[in-house]
Amino acid sequence: MAIKPLDVIVLAGGEGQRMGGRDKGLVAFRSQPMAGFAVQLVKPYTQRLIISCNRHLPDYSELADQVVVDELDGFQGPLAGILSGLRVCNTEQVLVLPCDTPLLKTTLIERLLMAAQARPEAITVLSEKDKLHPLHAVIPRRLVDDLSQWLEGGQRAVQRWMRTHPLQLIDIVDMSDQLCNLNTLQELHVAEKLIDNA
Repeated sequence: MAIKPLDVIVLAGGEGQRMGGRDKGLVAFRSQPMAGFAVQLVKPYTQRLIISCNRHLPDYSELADQVVVDELDGFQGPLAGILSGLRVCNTEQVLVLPCDTPLLKTTLIERLLMAAQARPEAITVLSEKDKLHPLHAVIPRRLVDDLSQWLEGGQRAVQRWMRTHPLQLIDIVDMSDQLCNLNTLQELHVAEKLIDNA
């Protein structure tokens, strides 16, 4: 089964507290912005690429077809970024990825997309057994109004919202090293060394 191109949201709207307040998606990893790895990885499967960010919009605009900012003030978490992205998407399913997992490879993305294509009514999420990686997901665009109501009600928990809908978990325990979040400069440097020494 061929993978249909879909709209993609790369989440880069966090405060970067553990990066000393730096905009994580623009922090260099192996000589390019971290967000650039997600962009390059998904290009073959992308109809339109949207980056959800709250700072440095001109920088992110160079990487994306469109940038969006949170509708809610004050860094309200990833669901706010997902909502802003879903509002401008056109495909029935939307791939969501964070900007800070540059070790991801094509095989893992294809596993996620193929599973999502087989169950378009569900939210499809990567997991290690019962541990969800909720920001590596394919979300039906039709849930945009439901998500808006969830946020208007003061809810912010990503997994809690996802579990109110049909959910398909894709166990990737055999590839879990690819989901390493680089939250600090030290983690980033260790990951660079691991790749260089591989």
